Parts: sequence; C-alpha cells; structure tokens
Amino acid sequence: MTTRDQYVAYIQRAYDDVTQETVNSGHPIQFGDDFVGGGHSAGIPAAGSPSAGYPWVKKIVGSGPPTVALDTNSVGGTISCALTATSEAEDAGLYWNDSLSYDVTKYGMVEWRAKLAVLPTGVAGAAVGVGSAWVSGGFLSFSRYLGFGWAASGALLVYALDGVQTAVSVAAKQIGGSAITTDTTTSHLYRIDWSNSSDIIFYVDGNRVNAVGSVTWTATAGANSNMQPWAEVYKASGTGVATLTIDKIDMFNSR
Repeated sequence: MTTRDQYVAYIQRAYDDVTQETVNSGHPIQFGDDFVGGGHSAGIPAAGSPSAGYPWVKKIVGSGPPTVALDTNSVGGTISCALTATSEAEDAGLYWNDSLSYDVTKYGMVEWRAKLAVLPTGVAGAAVGVGSAWVSGGFLSFSRYLGFGWAASGALLVYALDGVQTAVSVAAKQIGGSAITTDTTTSHLYRIDWSNSSDIIFYVDGNRVNAVGSVTWTATAGANSNMQPWAEVYKASGTGVATLTIDKIDMFNSR
C-alpha cells in the first residue's frame, strides 16, 4: 500500500492507492467510523433514544424482527442490517437519529465500505448514502437523498433526489462498460462526491460509475440540502430478505 494525495476543489485528500480508500482529508468537517471498540458492542440504541457520545441509532420496523447489530468479533469491525423472511413491511436502518449535519451544496463526500451479504429478494431493497429525515417506506421515500441501491438481482443503481428536480434512478456502470452486479463475498468502496453541484460523482472501488452531468443538485437554501448518513435494508411487504454489512464510513465537508 502507498498513500497518495489528490486535490479536489483545492482541498487535499489522501488515499490508499490499492483499495482507493480515503484515509485522510483537509476538509474542516470530518467524521469516520470503523465500528470497532466497546462503544459498539454495548448495542446500538433505538431511533428516538440516542445515547450521549454515540452517533448512531437503529430504525427497526417489523415484528420479525429485522436487526441492526455489531457482528461478533468481526475483523476491522462490521455492523449488519438484516431483514427476516416474515411476510410484512420491514426496515432495518442505521443513521444519525435525524441529525442533518452535512450540507451537500458544499465541497464534500461520503465513503462507505460495505458488502451485500445476502442479495435482496422479492420487493426487498438495500441502500447506502446520505438522506434527509426518516420516513416509512425505505430510502426512496425520503424527501432528499444521494445513494447507491440494490434490487433483487443484485444490480447496483445510482439514486438522487434534491426535492426540486425529478428523481434519478439509473444503473451504475463502469464508464464505457457494462452494468455492475454486486457479489455477496466481497466488500466494496462506495463513494459519493458532491464537491461540484453540477456533476455529483459516484464511485465504486475508485472507478466512476455514473455519466458526467447525470446527477446534479439544485443549490437550495438552508436546510433543504442538509443530510445524514444512511445504511438500510427494507421491504414494503412479502417474504423478501436482504443483509447489508457495513465495514466503515468516512464523511468530509466544507463549512
């Protein structure tokens, strides 16, 4: 591994040239979590009841019940969000209890390292990214979002909605290549860079997967562009299952 530097909008970022993982940044606002340590093993608090000093809560919908929990003794620390086969509406989400602290009209990015451990079946779906406050119905029901999502086939999609423009939902593709279908054995790096509102870039393992100019963001004032990180599996009904395993997240933003 060699750590290399790049500059985005004159802001320095350091990254691993093998995995393409961002390891440091000159952004003034920074957040990172590898999901290691005793704070995670104590259990993730429920949505609406956050614990002082701990950023995450879990949203559980359904009697199955679906789960959001630290994976025991996982190397490097991982948290899994999992649906059950119970025929019902379910949601298993990890987020900041609706603390919308990142402004996507400013220079910044989010980077998730994640694995789709169990492909979604039926009407189940999975997503990672940033979004507005939680509402029922899954990630695509939020009023604003930027995210990667998976449907039952494992096909990877790019999602965006700024509350002004028509929602974007397109297949993630290597530039000049074919659509990406995610495997269930490997963690991949999912990065969304919103440093340029006229061209928001989605990367998988350091490779761009959306066409230039295909995702833009209306520079709406104030809270309309404020977001929080999201990882979630969900379904509206039926017996579909899915498991999303999160290994790490890093977020950077300008003030």
